[in-house]
Amino acid sequence: MEKIVKSKGFHMVLSVLIAIGLWMYVGRVENPDVPDTIRNLPITFVGTDILENRGLMIHQGGEQTVTIRVTGKRNVVNLLSAETVSIMVDVSTIEQPGQYTLSYQVFFNLPGTNSSSSLVVTDRSPQNLVFTVARQAQRKIPIRGSTNVSVAEGYQAGAFSFLPDTIEVRGEESLVNQIEYAQVILEQTELSATFSGDLPYTLIGYNGDTIDREKLITNASFIRTTLPIYQIKEVPLTVNILPGGGANQQNIKYEIEPKSIMVSGSANDLEPLKEISLGEIDLSKITESETLTFSIPLAPELNNVSGVSEATVSITIKGLTTATLEVDNIEFIHVPIGYIPRKVTQTRQVQIRGTAEAVASVSASQLRIVADLDQAVATTGTQTIPVKVYLDSAGDVGVVGDYNIVVSITRQ
Repeated sequence: MEKIVKSKGFHMVLSVLIAIGLWMYVGRVENPDVPDTIRNLPITFVGTDILENRGLMIHQGGEQTVTIRVTGKRNVVNLLSAETVSIMVDVSTIEQPGQYTLSYQVFFNLPGTNSSSSLVVTDRSPQNLVFTVARQAQRKIPIRGSTNVSVAEGYQAGAFSFLPDTIEVRGEESLVNQIEYAQVILEQTELSATFSGDLPYTLIGYNGDTIDREKLITNASFIRTTLPIYQIKEVPLTVNILPGGGANQQNIKYEIEPKSIMVSGSANDLEPLKEISLGEIDLSKITESETLTFSIPLAPELNNVSGVSEATVSITIKGLTTATLEVDNIEFIHVPIGYIPRKVTQTRQVQIRGTAEAVASVSASQLRIVADLDQAVATTGTQTIPVKVYLDSAGDVGVVGDYNIVVSITRQ
């Protein structure tokens, strides 16, 4: 043991331990005052809510930082950083827009039980803060969609929809008032299904320039954008031909213009759509040649891509003969109780149509004019009543046209 104590190595180890102890004593027990510089301290503006209530906002100053030089106990100074030092400027007294130069306060937010009482700010840069207060504006900005999209063959893109449907923008009045719309750009290729997703947007000014969103506050970072993609199908137009007046499908020639239209919609809605019926044509109402106009009906879930809302049907009766007969066989049915009808019209010319042979075999006695008074106005006087004409004949002959007679009605 005595040899160890007297050895050179022992004295060297002992010297190191003594030096460490002295360093710890000076650093922790005596804890001398030391200087330090804390840089790039961000600025917090206090009272901005009061500014907003006055329609004002901080326009410049948000990017400024402060550098301070501090003296204090070593153990406290070592804790100083941008997280434990706050720079605050009170703007609650500002009532008008303009440029302002204000002093700022330095606050120390030390962790735990550490005290900032030993800290002294010996220098600061800048000494005061210069910033601008501007009038604040808030607007709802419309959204427009722009596409760089190609759709698959047999498909069509619909109209954009957005959620939210407007962007709320808040910021310096002069900047907010430059904004015309928010633009969403969708880039896709060979789309065959509806696109829906969150997309970024750009604010566009009235002059077409892009406006920096970093200087503004908006209520959305992305916009839920939907672009419907519809299938396209060519669908023929048809009419339902009702035989009558001695004519049927074999006795007519007709043409529909346009013959078809392009329709778009979902695949499920388009799949069962084989044709679009314009309506009915009663051949008993057609004399020789007529052109009829029909509205093109379409279910609300489908879209008429062609844009044609009406179609015409040109129809011609062929290969038949007509004849006109003077008919005096007029009957009344469903006469209102308490009233007596009297024929003012004694005879009525009636046109019939059919093959030449069949028409030649018909006489006027085979025709009956029947006036149904069930819907007649129950009043005295002269009335025009629609009638039906019946042909008591077996053969390919029919009555053509609509008819009425004049009736005088009196009370019993």
